[in-house]
Parts: sequence; structure tokens; C-alpha cells
Amino acid sequence: MATISIASDKGGVSKTTCAILFASELALDGYRVTLIDADLNQQAVAFGRKTDIAGLKVVGEVREDNILALLRKAEGESEVVLVDLPGGSSTLALKALHRSHFVLVPSQASLPDVRAAMKTVAQIDDAQELARSPIARAIVWTRVLSGFESRSARHVRQSVEGEGQVPILRTAVMERAAFREIHITGHVPRQVDPNGSAAANVAAFTAELLQRISTLAEAA
Repeated sequence: MATISIASDKGGVSKTTCAILFASELALDGYRVTLIDADLNQQAVAFGRKTDIAGLKVVGEVREDNILALLRKAEGESEVVLVDLPGGSSTLALKALHRSHFVLVPSQASLPDVRAAMKTVAQIDDAQELARSPIARAIVWTRVLSGFESRSARHVRQSVEGEGQVPILRTAVMERAAFREIHITGHVPRQVDPNGSAAANVAAFTAELLQRISTLAEAA
């Protein structure tokens, strides 16, 4: 179906959390999903050891010299492959971006985060140039506080959205205690409280991503 990388040049933007939530939601919907944890912290691997979601496989021990082989294997076994990329620029990241159909760039609505997101977008552009083929991408706002947005955050968000250079998902990933707890329990919100606001947020986020990926497939 698709290979999707989740990338950010800056830590603390819920990159790995987004990867786990998206992968888990798809697996709970019946997709065969492989999540490749290329991040140095290996938090997705730690989650994979705790979780009991059928259809979800988490792969670690990712290096520059084996990333392409791991991707080929995962693509042969799964309908969706997600890659949680390490921060910064690297040959490993470039290889994964080169092979991706879509890249999701998590960012908080702050100037340091947006600057880091633009660096990530530049890396996607480099991979696209090497591939000689378009690589779709989008920013997703993360850690958004429910019912409150500071003046500075609103200004940053509106400025980026107004420029329109990079698509931005309509659905933001909210700041939820339930999202932090997945790393402790190995259970995602849909397993704990399927009717709760956190589960609804994940479902909306996943539905929008799937729609964008389906649009890509139809255009291919």
C-alpha cells in the first residue's frame, strides 16, 4: 500500500508517538503494519515489546547498511510500512526518504520547531531530487493544547499555513496524557477508552492520512 516516513530535525515534537499511534490504529483496523524504528532512542521498539496488537510488527536494530534490506522485507510482508526516522540529516534518513511515498513532519507551532520542520522539508527535497520523482509530504501540528492557543503559537501557525508551501493536515495531534501513557503501558487510547477524546483524535488523524495516501495511489 505505502511506505511512510515520519521525520523531524528536532526532538520533543511527538514524532515517535505519532508513528506508534498511526501504526497501532492501522493494525487495529486490520492492516498488516511494520513500524521500523530507526530513531536512536528506540522508543517504538520498547513499545513493541509491551503491546499485544495483532498485525503490528516493530523492527529495530536499523543501520545505514541495512535500512534498504529491512524496507524491502517489510514492504513484502506488510500493507503499510512506517519508518520512525532519526533526527538530523544522515545517509540512513536519505535512503528511507528516497524510498518513501509520503513523509509526515510533526511540528509544534513555535518558531524553533517550524525552522526544524523546514530543514526536514529541505531533506525531503534532496531525496526527491535524487529519486527524480515527487515525494509527497505534510506537516502535522502536535502537542496542541485543547481549548487554548497562545497568541505566538497562533501567529506561527497562521504564518506557515498562509505561505502554503508545505501542506498541513487539518487534524492536529492534541496534547493528551493518554498519548504519553502508551510508552508506559503498551496500550493505545483505542484499547483503553475507545470512546474517549484521545481515541477520537487518533482516528481523525489516521483517517486524514489514509485519505492523502489514497489520493496518491489514485494519481499514480
